[in-house]
Amino acid sequence: MWTVAIDRQKCSDCGACMESCPGEVYAMIEGRITPLHHDECHGCHTCESVCPEEACSVAES
Repeated sequence: MWTVAIDRQKCSDCGACMESCPGEVYAMIEGRITPLHHDECHGCHTCESVCPEEACSVAES
């Protein structure tokens, strides 16, 4: 299982993580990117690599 987190102080809500995620972990809620479906995370770390602000983190839980 993987835990996905977003550093809200760094995140600009650009959507890069949401668009690149093969597991559809992220959702846009009230204009903010939110990791909603942690159980769908594949642990691929794609969101971390595409985030221009380095605001995404994926950790094994």
